[in-house]
Formats: sequence, C-alpha cells, structure tokens
Amino acid sequence: MLTAWTRSHRKALGLAGAAAAAGMAVVWTVIVPDKAAQTSGVQELAIRWGHPVCWALLAVVGVLVALDAPKRTRDGIAITAAACYAAFLAGTLL
Repeated sequence: MLTAWTRSHRKALGLAGAAAAAGMAVVWTVIVPDKAAQTSGVQELAIRWGHPVCWALLAVVGVLVALDAPKRTRDGIAITAAACYAAFLAGTLL
C-alpha cells in the first residue's frame, strides 16, 4: 500500500526532497567545519566541499525522481553523493 502511495505521489515527494536537500547544500556551504582551516590540499577540499556537494547531488536525485528518470541514472548520482560524503567523513576523521 505504501509503495502505491509513493508511486502516485512521486513528483511531489521528489520535489520536496530536492528542496530540502538544496537547503542543506546551502547551509553546508555557509557552515564549514573548523578543521577545514587546519588542513590543506585534498583533505581541505574534502572537508570544505564534500558535504555540500553531497547534498547538492541528493537534490538532483530528488528532481530526477520527480521526473521519473531512469533508475540507473538516479542510482549513479546517489552513489556519487555517498562517495562525496565518505570523502567528507574521511577528511574530518584523519
């Protein structure tokens, strides 16, 4: 039953998710962990941009869901978002 409901509301759910993720991308572009200033190179890049890029990519996934884009495309961008988040986590933990 829930699956049928989500399918019938795919556009609204995708756009709502995209709006929320876009908001988080903006927030994490402004809020930068202090550790970014203490590092340099790839680590600084991962800390500074890993999290906002992850959210931006998730916003794209939301739009793609609303447009009923192919699952392979949505999955590829979602996996890229996860990789960006993993880079962010690695940068903050190292």
